[in-house]
Amino acid sequence: MKTSQAFILKKTTYAEADYILSIFTKDFGKITALAKNAKKSTKRFGGRLEPFVLSRISFQDRPGRMHILQECETIKVFLRFMEDVELFTLGSFMIENIEILIPKEDPTEKTFQLFLNTLKALNTGKTILPEILKFQLSVLALSGFMPKLDSCTKCGKVVSQMAIFSIKKGGSLCQNCSSNKSNGYLLSRDFLINADSMQADTNMIFRYIDIFRKYTEYHTGKEIKSFKILKEIRK
Repeated sequence: MKTSQAFILKKTTYAEADYILSIFTKDFGKITALAKNAKKSTKRFGGRLEPFVLSRISFQDRPGRMHILQECETIKVFLRFMEDVELFTLGSFMIENIEILIPKEDPTEKTFQLFLNTLKALNTGKTILPEILKFQLSVLALSGFMPKLDSCTKCGKVVSQMAIFSIKKGGSLCQNCSSNKSNGYLLSRDFLINADSMQADTNMIFRYIDIFRKYTEYHTGKEIKSFKILKEIRK
């Protein structure tokens, strides 16, 4: 039996009473586990197999096969994510980034702590979009997908404050290498590292979140579905 702090990322109904769960654990990375009779067993799992709930789980380790969830004990519920539609959608956006970028069975405590710290910050009322962008860039870096922002991805030259960001090429382009600006996005390197600027211009932050969302989708081949809902909410 193995035990770890964990978050439920995704829950899929299986058979009449079971769930297949994607679980992000602190000690074992992202795992898939079967919760047997979870729909009927209120004593073992009742109401605890939900996103944005920090839990302590125990599971039967079955290498090469689906693990079996045995127990799930609530540590903390991040209530604001349950009560605010936009916050719930942004939380779902973070979860999808983890699902897409983090491989299974690969322990990554830094990413787990990043997710936990971001939930704590947003649950206590911190400005939302700057935290989401910081999370987005950090999880890209921790997963090995971080684009090059400080130097030209084509020639290696240090880029100026403003540069063209190419999703296809995986980073910034200097003026000499960005002959066709329609093939990229104008990006301010200083804005990304200036906390005061981020607080002041939420529209710019949202634009950058969208750019890096497109970058993630292009380089993983997977869609971040919650972003469509988020765009509708922000109209």
